[in-house]
Amino acid sequence: MKFSYEPGALIPASVLHDRAASLTAYTARLKDAAQKIDYTQPESSLRLPFDEQILKEVQRVATSTKTKTLQYVVVIGIGGSNLGTQAVYDAVAGSMNLLVDRLPKLLFLDTVSDEKMTAVTRTLERLPKKDDFAVILISKSGTTTETIVNTEVLWVFLQEHFGDPRSRFVAITDEGSKLWNQAGEKKITRLSIPSIIGGRYSVFNAVGLLPLFLSGINVDDLIDGAREAVQDNTNDDLTINTALVSALITDHHRRAGRTIYNNFLFSPKLESLGKWYRQLIAESLGKDGKGITPIVSIGSTDLHSQAQLYFAGPDDKYTSLLYSMSGDVNQVPQHPALPGLVPDIQNKSLEQVMKAIVGGVKATYEKLERPYVEIDLEGVNPYELGYYLQWRMIEVMYLAQLMNVNAFDQPEVELYKTETRKLLKG
Repeated sequence: MKFSYEPGALIPASVLHDRAASLTAYTARLKDAAQKIDYTQPESSLRLPFDEQILKEVQRVATSTKTKTLQYVVVIGIGGSNLGTQAVYDAVAGSMNLLVDRLPKLLFLDTVSDEKMTAVTRTLERLPKKDDFAVILISKSGTTTETIVNTEVLWVFLQEHFGDPRSRFVAITDEGSKLWNQAGEKKITRLSIPSIIGGRYSVFNAVGLLPLFLSGINVDDLIDGAREAVQDNTNDDLTINTALVSALITDHHRRAGRTIYNNFLFSPKLESLGKWYRQLIAESLGKDGKGITPIVSIGSTDLHSQAQLYFAGPDDKYTSLLYSMSGDVNQVPQHPALPGLVPDIQNKSLEQVMKAIVGGVKATYEKLERPYVEIDLEGVNPYELGYYLQWRMIEVMYLAQLMNVNAFDQPEVELYKTETRKLLKG
């Protein structure tokens, strides 16, 4: 992964070095959290990629769950329980993965919706036997309303069509939660989450690793990328620790009034990656009257819907351009069917055209003096994705320190849950 901020970030390198000094102690704290063998600090999620025991447990459960005929894995979760998994899966399998011959496929029940539930059940009812599907139920607390409601509805359907479905379920939750206890009583396979690790920081434990493993994604490469990100971004050298550089730049623009952070992803298969980061930055930093509002844009689609606002509207946005130009499967023919409509496109691959579009966007931002940074994934594969996910999590930890907020709680989110339960009583 390459992170570049000059000349687009509109910030002198000297400013970064001056402000980085204030986070020297916190950088050491992050390195310490990654090296500890236990989970006692809020930053302990940095330990996850190095925890061989978690990987062994995931592999054990995956081996017992995966069958020769497994076609669909239904992931029931919401927020941090599924966003990281979906980010990696959609990026690797592609935004059109349901239309291609890639098995097993992941299906996500991530909200209460008749439309989604019906689509999943109609897909599963065509399967001849129980071994053709698996269900992963994820709730850190064990009492998430949306997750438990979806589980109950799907359970009844599976029981009616396939008999007792318990052998095809895996529950992932905090050890000792109500879900953990009930799953044990019903002899449903269980995996635990380290209690101090919040959902949005959990993609490198069982929450993300089990469904990705079952879907055939190389989890070892994913973890290797995350490990390198931890090592690089707990370093005092700013030429290596680009997560800290990114945090310093983002905070600089926040202080200048650019509190809208536009994550511009130049591929539809990266949209879920943007949504994962949207939750990470919103839920981690939106506290005490402070915060950064993350938005997700997809290139080049949104250049034709919102670019006018980005280029000429209020100067309240800071942009990150994310891309990976590595494909050349399709190209414009030498003799177009509609010749002369757009010049100079003959024999250009679609990726070459997109590269020119990204270059045009960068040149426009620079001409208009609107700040941006760019990230080149250098390939959309598990290793690069593992690095990027971990890099972003470390970046947000640094940002929280700069903003003087707690990156690891979300107390106000509990308010809607409490009010929902009150209404359900009625």
